[in-house]
Amino acid sequence: MAFDYLFKRIMREMLPSCDSKPEEVGELPLRIDAVARCRTEQPRAMMIPLLERSFSKVNILEYKSGSDKRRKESLSKLLGYVGLFCDQHNIGIDGMHARLTAWYITAKRPRFLDALVQTKAVAPGDEPGIYEVKVAFPCPCRVVVCDEVAVNEGNIPLLALGSEEAIKAAIRLLARADPGVRHAMETIISLIYLFYHDEVKDMTEMDELLPLKVRESMKHAIEAVGLEEMIEEIGIDKVIEAAGIDKVIEAAGIDKVEAALAKAKANREPKKNK
Repeated sequence: MAFDYLFKRIMREMLPSCDSKPEEVGELPLRIDAVARCRTEQPRAMMIPLLERSFSKVNILEYKSGSDKRRKESLSKLLGYVGLFCDQHNIGIDGMHARLTAWYITAKRPRFLDALVQTKAVAPGDEPGIYEVKVAFPCPCRVVVCDEVAVNEGNIPLLALGSEEAIKAAIRLLARADPGVRHAMETIISLIYLFYHDEVKDMTEMDELLPLKVRESMKHAIEAVGLEEMIEEIGIDKVIEAAGIDKVIEAAGIDKVEAALAKAKANREPKKNK
């Protein structure tokens, strides 16, 4: 779930022309990882050009990290989300194609993808890492494999959502990137350092990308990404799992951590019938 949070932050901060946030649909309800609504009346500022070149006015995005299970049924689930979203927003089947695109974004290449390509249910797109779902559906649906996208500056946000090697490639690109790109991704760099600390801490490029105080103290890394928001989004348990309880206590204080853990425990306990 910590990696889902990284995805949501990247989508929110790297899509400046769109309003990207999770959304609940259906009666349970179910939660879509991100719905990106693009403001077409404003000039496009493309921070993830590979995505935004094919964006519709509304985009339904689901993300699978390297540790998530990736099954072909997940694509069916994504299309189910699209149906529930359209029902909730009164979008008819005849209006879906013009208004919506569904995106299945995955860190690693799913095993099922080869079989779907072989049966022509899915076809490679015009850029590495992009696949078009060809089975009949009232709106476009694309698969993005972050590990397969071209290693260039425009794809840094997607590489940062890939496996360990893709993330390291993103860091190397960032170390050579335009200062404006580095500035725009400051929070994302801190998140990578936080969630993938053991994998990236010894990279010399991190010395260029992170202030000394962040590299010397994980407290500053946690502060840089916003502890309160992280706890609200993914829960105190997952923040501790990602960063370690000592580091979270150092950043937030023992009282706040104990209170958050007590609240999380109370929320997990079944409510007694009166």
